[in-house]
Amino acid sequence: RARRSPRSFPDGGRPRRFCARSRRCALPASRRYERLGFDGCKVDSTSDAELVARARRSERGAFDELVARHEPRILRYLASMTGDDAAAQDLRQEAFRTAFERLEQLASPERFGAWVLSIAANRCRNHLRDEVQRRALGGDDPHPRTVDHGRRSALSSLVARESAELLALAIDRLPILLREAFVLFVQEGMSYAEIAEITGANEGTLQVRVHRARALLRSQLGNAVDTFWRRQD
Repeated sequence: RARRSPRSFPDGGRPRRFCARSRRCALPASRRYERLGFDGCKVDSTSDAELVARARRSERGAFDELVARHEPRILRYLASMTGDDAAAQDLRQEAFRTAFERLEQLASPERFGAWVLSIAANRCRNHLRDEVQRRALGGDDPHPRTVDHGRRSALSSLVARESAELLALAIDRLPILLREAFVLFVQEGMSYAEIAEITGANEGTLQVRVHRARALLRSQLGNAVDTFWRRQD
């Protein structure tokens, strides 16, 4: 049997920039995405599994459609985690490039959304750890004084605009793993079971992380922080 040639990007082997624009919907975050498939604003009724199969056959546009479907959640998550619009865009690009290159390794094509989010979360975790080390060595201020537009927009589904900046700056001070659990649970409206699939942590550990994150935010922002989010355990 002839060996297959290495995978290449749709436009002739050159990595392309995925430039589908993120569009915010009027629905709250918990209703904006299908919980089981982690889908973004649906492009059409074609399933992720079918799109993955078509992309594996190198059908033009199939992977672009997967990107357009899942990019809004990926970008919103990365913006909230990093607080840096440029870094979020770079990490988004890396995540989808990795997903494309490893598409043959995806055992459950219907779980593409969860899979690509786990790739993005892993890339983001490594990026944030590198930033901590860089700032420690360089003496930079680890806590930014301003909030990028992407993060403000991501948090606007939870809080009023004037509160989004305060919450964003407080989230920056959370340890990385607590920040990750908090953003996925509170902002993205995911269950502990779903977050466990993304992060590899068990549900009990995740509950503790969210509880600790809320306690730390409360210590920074006072009891008013409890009015910032609608989702409860």
